[in-house]
Amino acid sequence: MSFESGFTDEVCSLQPGMTIGNLQIESFLGKGGIGEVYLTQHDILGKPFAIKVIPKGFEGDALGDEAFKQAARIQTKLDHPNIVRIDDLGDEGLFYWMRMEFVEGEPVGQKGRVRSLQDLINMHGGALSEEEICYYMYHALIGMEYAHAQGIVHGDLKPANIMITPDGAKIAEFGVVDLIGHAWDDFHLLRNEPRLEPTPFDPLPGFSRLLPALLTTYEYFSPEQKAGQSPDVSSNLYSMGLIVYRMLTGRHGLSMEPPTKATQRINPRWDEWMARAVAYEPEERFESAGEMLENMPGLETSEADDSEASA
Repeated sequence: MSFESGFTDEVCSLQPGMTIGNLQIESFLGKGGIGEVYLTQHDILGKPFAIKVIPKGFEGDALGDEAFKQAARIQTKLDHPNIVRIDDLGDEGLFYWMRMEFVEGEPVGQKGRVRSLQDLINMHGGALSEEEICYYMYHALIGMEYAHAQGIVHGDLKPANIMITPDGAKIAEFGVVDLIGHAWDDFHLLRNEPRLEPTPFDPLPGFSRLLPALLTTYEYFSPEQKAGQSPDVSSNLYSMGLIVYRMLTGRHGLSMEPPTKATQRINPRWDEWMARAVAYEPEERFESAGEMLENMPGLETSEADDSEASA
């Protein structure tokens, strides 16, 4: 099947049966701020892979091509059990693609399967238990510490990009800083010039369906990212703090109330931890993912439980 129709405003752009190299599209998995993700089957290896497809057009000329290649180089460089692995990439003319390991997620009774922290939040209708938060953030922050040690920061941290595995969690979507930036700049360009947009929610041809994902990305931006600066280590730690706040309280975005006022029966140490995690000034935040992890309330209990379980 061909890709001549390109990217549209349908629920998804590629359909089961289409092929990309040795990969056959099986089903649509989801979409983010810069593309769509599909489950595929390798016709020789007989192995499932996830593939992310990124439409051309939003970035313009060679800048987008270089941004994609840079994103791919960054992601293929990372090799860690708590980071989703990218192992191949290509160009199909109308879009770029990246092949990555397929994270199947965890089965949850009759409710199906959860693949990300966002799925878990949705399933619970908001807040998670402190034990769950410590468990998943332990794995995510270890992966984050590794990436930062390689000089790599994340440009799109949010619950949907922290994948759930049988062994904990993996962070997805490293290396998309420039790509997210292009999409966000184009969105603002058309929002600020009403004559260029057909409808209030059609920011760019082929990208109107991605507006909710872009807004979700923006929800977890640090103050400096919202001001237009590129993310750094401190920005990533702030975003992690917002993710924890969401899981602790079930609330979208910060409120003036500390966690213990926003929800009951949680460790009072969360107030101090959160104040530092989401401090407005970067220099007042945790200095590293490792320090953020070491100070996380209740983590020592989770580690003790893991040790007893493995004994």
